[in-house]
Amino acid sequence: MNPARYSFTVKSSATRNRLVSPCSVYKAWAPDSETTQPPRRQFNALWDTGATNSMITSQAVAELGLETGGYTHVHHVQGTTHEVPFYFVNLVLFSNFHFPDVAVVLGELTDTDVLIGMDIVNRGDFAVSNKNGGTTFSFRIPSVGDFDFVKEDEKYSH
Repeated sequence: MNPARYSFTVKSSATRNRLVSPCSVYKAWAPDSETTQPPRRQFNALWDTGATNSMITSQAVAELGLETGGYTHVHHVQGTTHEVPFYFVNLVLFSNFHFPDVAVVLGELTDTDVLIGMDIVNRGDFAVSNKNGGTTFSFRIPSVGDFDFVKEDEKYSH
């Protein structure tokens, strides 16, 4: 049996230096539990392949009523290390694809409340294109193939 495949594409007619998509977040919760599903909140999420883990702002933490799962060290591009709280959430992409029990760290973001890091990106296929001055990015899960621009270029150069 083939696993369900989920995907989305975000297109912009202008070149973008930020990749943003909608997502929903709610307190980590198991569907088979006897409690009701916590309320979801919709946010814009910044996709960042330079971030190891996903992140959430203090405003989103407050809106969702999250309780800390503990503390962890985060490393910045400047090489500094900070101890920050982390939270367990369910992250929803494509309106219906759930990533349960994602550990997100607390951080500061500009113009968004969620950052999608490599802990999510590495679960599928991710591509960015800037054809004709516009930016398109696409994500699918599960991974179904490799991208190889060298091989593709060789095919067309003959």
